[in-house]
Parts: sequence; structure tokens; C-alpha cells
Amino acid sequence: MPDLHAVPPNALIKLVAKGVLFAEMDANLKEDRSAVEDDYQLVSAADVVLNEARDLKDIVLAHRADKEESDSEDEEHVRDPSDRAMGAAPARLQAAPQPVEQKPVKPARKKPKTSAMHPHPYSPTRSAPLDAFPQQAHPEPSHLPDEGPSSTAGAGPRQTPQAAPSIRNTPNSHVQGGTHRAQRLPGDTKPRVEVLDAQSREVRMCAWSPVGAVLASGLGDPEALLWSSTPQSGGTMLPTVLAHSGAESDKSSVVECMDWQSAGTMLATGSMDGWVRVWNKSGQLLQTLKGHQSAVTCLKFSKQTNLLLSGSVDKTAIVWAADTGLQMQRVTAHTGSVCCVAWKDDQHFATASADHVIHMHSGGQMCTATLRGGIRDLTHLTWSPCGVYVVSCCEGGTVMVWSAHEATCKHTLMDHTGDVNAVTWDPTPIGNSDQHLLATASQDQTVRLWDVLHGSCQHKIVLGSKVRSLDFHPSGGVLVTGCDDGDACIWQIRLSGLQKITVPCNGAVTSIVWNPEGDKIAAACRTQRIHLISVATGVASALFPLGSM
Repeated sequence: MPDLHAVPPNALIKLVAKGVLFAEMDANLKEDRSAVEDDYQLVSAADVVLNEARDLKDIVLAHRADKEESDSEDEEHVRDPSDRAMGAAPARLQAAPQPVEQKPVKPARKKPKTSAMHPHPYSPTRSAPLDAFPQQAHPEPSHLPDEGPSSTAGAGPRQTPQAAPSIRNTPNSHVQGGTHRAQRLPGDTKPRVEVLDAQSREVRMCAWSPVGAVLASGLGDPEALLWSSTPQSGGTMLPTVLAHSGAESDKSSVVECMDWQSAGTMLATGSMDGWVRVWNKSGQLLQTLKGHQSAVTCLKFSKQTNLLLSGSVDKTAIVWAADTGLQMQRVTAHTGSVCCVAWKDDQHFATASADHVIHMHSGGQMCTATLRGGIRDLTHLTWSPCGVYVVSCCEGGTVMVWSAHEATCKHTLMDHTGDVNAVTWDPTPIGNSDQHLLATASQDQTVRLWDVLHGSCQHKIVLGSKVRSLDFHPSGGVLVTGCDDGDACIWQIRLSGLQKITVPCNGAVTSIVWNPEGDKIAAACRTQRIHLISVATGVASALFPLGSM
């Protein structure tokens, strides 16, 4: 009899994911079945389940035809000057169209059962499933206002900045917390929005470099993109592709996580093939770190050094010297997949696992303390800026505040009724103390701001859909949230009340982050777009004048 205890966690999920990958690759094979087509089309898990293998090929051909037709329409909008004269919007950002090989039309078959879902993320991690998003239709270019002539690049594919939908400036009547309420903002506080096209790739995450205007975005395939502007591009951000596929990894190298080194000189990415890759800010591959036996689920750079901590489905966590590729420490104490890692500083870190345990580590020591993180799987782990608390989140929305020194649970916060999708700390202390507000975003369509010292909810913001991501302004006091309904909301948090600006993004927002200068927000959307929301430097005074409070 086989030893059932030897079956690793998430084994069934991995088996199903590999089956979906195989079916998708089979549907993308060339006619002679020697290799996959260059124009690789993703197939949703629902399509794989609902259709026979021969029908998946028809779905792929239909997707490819739709993409060619869309590209052709966009080219007409770019070239037709009459559209500009009538106030039509620029075309979506995309690479210059390339000649497409015409393939013979196959005899008609039974119409396959297509799904409204987008391609399955193939992810073994505990993040919220992308298939749960409501579907947002791609806006036609004529529905968007014109922002003037397009910019052209001196090198690389030509990109055209796309104007964004109008910005709503409305109060939020669902904000709770004492007597606080949201107030209407002045009509002239409208950020400028530019749209980047990920070229038919679903954008699942994005991260700004701590130094320099470089944006990294992760896709639902074996690639990441580095966006930067050059003098030749006229200020337009153009992408550099970071290809993760290779002879050994191929399609299994879907990017799962990424993080920048504090100096902004290195970007680390973790993928399903178990490899950690380290890139420079120009997109050159510096190191390939091979130490995990299964998918990399999380990784984080230390605060000020080149030490990189990665966690994997293989139940291990590894501390790497990212610049040399050396393994500095290997953590094997967990009995389940390592799903979260967090640094306190350059010496102390914590790891959380599907075994419901949090291990604390110091220097080269294997384990200095163990925290029992509840009876449900852990989804998030973060260290407070003051280093006093460790906060963990479990499936179902439970938030636990731990004393790092005493290794005891101080507060169990159970106000959320759905999974927590994101957590972040306000970098500005509360008053003259060393305490910071904690913000959590949940599936229950709310954002909560917590005083972790007293274990109390200071603000509750009720939105109209699930909240996938949030981030505080680098100077603190201003929070941005991204939701399934496609809204990016900028909130100012004060004792006297809450104010917001709403920026529609035409697609469910999967990831949203401020840049280090605090004058631009990147909102990654499920509609293969990244919205760059530009605001004046000193956003608290630019968007929220003191006289309006």
C-alpha cells in the first residue's frame, strides 16, 4: 500500500494545474505538432473542462482571430487622422502589428462550449483566485476621451498613450468609524491617467523599483515585464520582456511572485518551476537560483542588504545571497507548503506555512520561536514597521496580532467575514508614538484600518465589490485601493474624516502600488492593461487641500 502521508499538500491542485497546462499546450501546437505556435493563446480551466480536446483547438483559433481583428481595428484608429479631428481617442497601447501567417480554415465542427472566464492562473498559492473576478469588457477606443497626439519611441515597438475614462469625485457614504464620514473633493483635483497595454497578457502583480522610475509587472505566463521610459520614447514607458521559459522549465515557469532589492538594482522573481531568478533593472538575467524542488510561492529581500528569502511548496524556505547566488540558510522546520515570508530587519525573519505554524528566525539560527497561527491556512504575514508585532491572516478573514518578543497572540481580530486579500502598514506613526495603522483588504468588500496596540478597528470602508489590493502613500496618510468593479480609490485618512477620489480603470484591479516618489500609482488590471495614475508631488496637499476638510 502506498504511504498516503507522503503525499505533499496541494498535490491534487498541482495535478489539475498540470493537466490544464497540458491541454492548453496541446491546443496551441502547430499542424505538424513539432512545436507550439508563436502566437500562444491561453485557455481557461472552464474551457478545458467543458470541451473535448479537438474543440480546444477551435477555441484557440477563434481567440487568435479575435486578436488579429482587434489589432487591425486599432491600427485603423491610429492611422486615420479624421478620428483625431472628431475627438476620438488614441488606440490601445500595443506593439506594431506584424504580418500574420494565414492558416487554412478547417471544416466546421460542433461549436465548443466557451467560458466567460479568463485563463486560469495555474497558481498553487493561497491568493484570491482570478477566476472569481467579474468580467469587464474591453472598452472601444471611441469611448475614451482624446489626450492629444501620441508619442513615438525611437527604439522598440511604438506605444501610444491611451486616455483614461473620466474620474469620479464623489463622497463615500459607507465609511464607518466613530463620527467620521467621507467628504466631496474639489472638482479640479483630477489625476492624469495613462494606460499601458500588456500586449494581450493578463497582469497579475506590479511593483515599483525603490530607485528610478522602473515598474515590474508579473503576467499569467512565463514572462514578466520591466517598464521604463527613455529620452527616445518621449516619456512613454516601454516594456522589456523578462522571459522565464527555457529548455528545462518551459511553460511550467509561470511567475508567482516578485520583489525589488532596496537599492533598486536587482529584481527577484519566483516561478512554478521552483527557480528564483535575479535580474538587473535593465532586464538582464544575473542569477538563476536552483534550490527548491517545487513552485516558489513567495519571496522578499531584506531591508538593506542583498539577502533574499524565498518560500516554496516543497515546505522549505531559503536565504540566498542574491548577488552571488549562494545559499546562506535553509529552513526545513515546516511540514506544509511555505506560503508567506517576512523580514523584520537584515537579521530577523519569519516564515508561515500551510501547517498553520509561524517560525521566527534570527541570524543563522534555525528557529527562535514558534507561533500557532490558528486552525485555518495562513494567507499573509507582515512585520510592523516598529518591529514589535507580527501580523498574520488566515483563510476566512481572521487577523492575528502577535508580540514578536513574547511570542504570544495579543489580539485576534475577526471583523472581516471573507478572506483577506492584502495587508499594508501606514509608514507614518500615530501621533508621537511608534505605532502604525494596519490596513487590510478583504473579499467581504471592505477595507479596515486597525490600531494593533489596542486591537481596535479605527475605520471601516465599505466598497461595492471585493477589494484585491491596497497600498499607502510613501509619506503616509493616503491610501489607494483596487477593486473587482474596476475602481481605483485614493483615500485621505484624517481624524476629522475620510476623503476619496475614484479613478475608473475599465477592468478588475488585481494589484495597485504607489511609486517611491508618491506622484504616480500603478494599477494592474485584468483587461491586460496597467493604468498609470499621475498626481502632483505632495499628494496630501495636491489632492486634498486643507480648506476642503
